Amino acid sequence: MSEEYFAIVVSDLHLGEEDSIFMDLEGQFQPKVAEKIKNLIASKTDPQKLKYLILAGDAMDLSLASRPQAFKAFRGFLEKFYDLFETLIYIPGNHDHHIWIALQEEALIFSRIRQGKPAKEYYHALSPTITDCGLIHFPGSRKVSTPYGLKTFLYKLLPEQAEDDGKGFLVAYPNIYLDSGQKVLITHGHFLEEAWTIFTDALPKSLGLSLLTYKLLEQINSPFIEFGWYHIGQAGKLSKLVEDLWDELHAGRYGKMDGVADEIAEYLDRRLEFRPRNKKSFLAFLRETLTGRLKEAGSDILIYQVLIPALKRLIMAQISPESPQTPGSSLRHSADIITDPRKKERVRRYVEIAANGHERFPVDTLVFGHTHVPFEKGKLTINTLQGAKEIKCCNTGGWVADLLEAEHLSLSRPLIFGVKCDGTVEAIDIPWPSYSDFEKLIEEITDETKLKEKIKDLIWRKL
Repeated sequence: MSEEYFAIVVSDLHLGEEDSIFMDLEGQFQPKVAEKIKNLIASKTDPQKLKYLILAGDAMDLSLASRPQAFKAFRGFLEKFYDLFETLIYIPGNHDHHIWIALQEEALIFSRIRQGKPAKEYYHALSPTITDCGLIHFPGSRKVSTPYGLKTFLYKLLPEQAEDDGKGFLVAYPNIYLDSGQKVLITHGHFLEEAWTIFTDALPKSLGLSLLTYKLLEQINSPFIEFGWYHIGQAGKLSKLVEDLWDELHAGRYGKMDGVADEIAEYLDRRLEFRPRNKKSFLAFLRETLTGRLKEAGSDILIYQVLIPALKRLIMAQISPESPQTPGSSLRHSADIITDPRKKERVRRYVEIAANGHERFPVDTLVFGHTHVPFEKGKLTINTLQGAKEIKCCNTGGWVADLLEAEHLSLSRPLIFGVKCDGTVEAIDIPWPSYSDFEKLIEEITDETKLKEKIKDLIWRKL
């Protein structure tokens, strides 16, 4: 039976990255997979009512995949899903955050300079509100081209007839608000994690943050997001080295990590090489010698006994669902985001910015991704100006198969959410292999590359 959804929400496609369900292990987009998913959505929606396809972050993976690979895959995705929307709404996440930076540079700096106008400051946040099942309202007096996005480079990724068809391509960040009966807040979710709010968390007094807004979250923390999840991913041989280290940690091996540690230690030893200069005083010579030797020895202690163990512990807590979650570790692969007190508090704070802050949007339902662990019936109590309020929380899961562990593969799966005109948010279930299906493959196949191929094939056939 087709449902009358006016918006569909998906997230964490990670197009371009080899672990994405939409890609093969050679990094090539698989149009047949996209076609299956498009047809599944089309079979459960009324095409006359559907207006918006909302990509809630990490649609393209610009941190782990090459830019040509990611944009090529995204173009293929748009071609397949073209008939499902009047307007595509793109909310960048941490893996495709640079899209937001690039659009602001284009609109506020480069295009203005070409027109002989002065450059403007970034606006950092742009969170439109959709009312009455389709009317888009922008904050302030900001003007946006129509069809939406027509003047941006992203619009050229749509099929050639897009402008004639009146298709829109709207980029919002970090949220989109749906105000049709129930109030729905849609975001990617990286700001729910400590790793992406490090400066606003650590320096609230020094920065004078008496009232935190989404604009401040982005303005202050985005340079770190750009460095960690864009520039490192586009750094040639350094990017390949980082990816190899990441894959090594996934597999529980540390050969290359130990080699990198040795090289860093040798570099520090050269930089700290001691040559005593005071030859007049024996005591001064002895003191300089002792201090210098301690500094040289300290570099090895720092690398091998402090930094490397800490790095392994931190990263393994992020990428392994069986590792104990440290207070500052990633939400990735964690299902306890709205039950663990510390993590729940971060989600509450983010939603309360909308409910009580500059945005003043009394949220009823939160939809986000990022964690790659889906759920549709989560509950969270927030504090509003009118008192305590319970909201519904929905997570979209993710479209990647990156941890070769049966429990993770069966739990870490995608969900698609449909939004009705009254603000009701419902899950559109995606066919997915069971725990026993994955476990059988893992027990039978020991070669990692072969296993990845078979897991992808299993998921594709199930779709």
